[in-house]
Amino acid sequence: MATEPAKAIGPLPLSDQPAPATTVTRYYVLALLVLINVLSYVDRHMLPAFAAQITVELGLSRQQFGLLTGFAFVAVYALSGPVMGVLADRFNPSRVIAWGIALWSAMTWLTGLSRNFLQILLPRMAVGIGEATLHPAAAGILGRLFEPTQRATVFGLFFMGSHIGLGLAYWLAGTLGEAIGWRMMFMTLGAAGLLLALVLVASARFKPRSFAPPVDPAGEGDSAAASAGTVLRALIASVRGNAAFRQAVLGISLLHAIYASGQFMQLWLVTEKGLPESTASSLYGSVYLLCAIPAAMLGGLAADWFARRFHTTHALFVALVGAATWPLVILFRVAAPESTGFYVGMGATVFLLAFPYGAMISLVLNEAPRSIQSTAIAFTMFAANVLVIGTGTYAIGLFSDLLEAQQVAAPLTKALLGADMVVLIAIILYFRLHRKILAHLRSA
Repeated sequence: MATEPAKAIGPLPLSDQPAPATTVTRYYVLALLVLINVLSYVDRHMLPAFAAQITVELGLSRQQFGLLTGFAFVAVYALSGPVMGVLADRFNPSRVIAWGIALWSAMTWLTGLSRNFLQILLPRMAVGIGEATLHPAAAGILGRLFEPTQRATVFGLFFMGSHIGLGLAYWLAGTLGEAIGWRMMFMTLGAAGLLLALVLVASARFKPRSFAPPVDPAGEGDSAAASAGTVLRALIASVRGNAAFRQAVLGISLLHAIYASGQFMQLWLVTEKGLPESTASSLYGSVYLLCAIPAAMLGGLAADWFARRFHTTHALFVALVGAATWPLVILFRVAAPESTGFYVGMGATVFLLAFPYGAMISLVLNEAPRSIQSTAIAFTMFAANVLVIGTGTYAIGLFSDLLEAQQVAAPLTKALLGADMVVLIAIILYFRLHRKILAHLRSA
């Protein structure tokens, strides 16, 4: 049976009302999840932020580095995500996150002790398992605490933590990296994560109703009581029966090509743009923080306002943002480092993913059944990581090595431009999704 998309913004039926929680509780939980998201992305991007140093010290090729930042992390992360989504839909999602933080923090600490490719590969894979708990479980928590009319705003704020963490990783590497070294940086982050896991466990203990799923008076759709098989069957039904859900998942997945390109940012700035290592990291980190924080904070608000003001879809908002920003990304690839276009384009690579992200997540959740919200986000993260981030990161590194072996000028730049073409496909897909949603609403 086809899964019906959201038809209109309005009062929720009783079975879709947010879980009982005070306003203070809701925003406390949101703030805590944002902080955890910041930490997870600092951990995740500290490796590419120290790319030049680590590749030299451990003797890694670009292909090996692409494997570390791509499939070694992403494949495990993506395969673990659906499992974590089901666990979050069935049990207390805050406890799922807490165990995840403990695992990824311990593995981050071990990364600082690595002496060769294998020793950095294995902890990196385990970090993927731990971090796979966060986004599905957080989506389930926030989806229950806030109404659909607030989703783009709430998820824009939540994923602002991702962008803060990414920018902060580069900024820390550029400003403190030379003083304390990449090994001590990883071990410090690991210790900080273990402390944050304890804070989350304490919060969950005293606020159980904040995390409890809403009860369906009809006795159906209670995700806490549903079996894993029931949850997965509902997901399969959504994928098969709802074309808008498929397009929403594919659109956000393909747009993550800009994220895959970012894994090579420091290495690209050093090797092909001629910037010193610390300057490359601190510059990108500073630009990222300056652009991502306001973009993520305001993007969700802008998307919700745009949809209400013009009586249209979040998909159109995403498509228009992408169409306006994508040419600046291309300018960034070819501009000289001392030019204005270079800095504007660098900001555009950040803005393109950060500003519409809350709207993209909202589109997925609006098309997914209430009872499998965490699983739907886990599936989305699986698709984004397997189809684009893992494959894309490895492909960028591989093609760059092949082009360099053939003595092609600026091989990494050319590989990155190929990834930018995937982003253009995503933008076109969101225009199509907008038309599909409008056609459904007009026929309803």
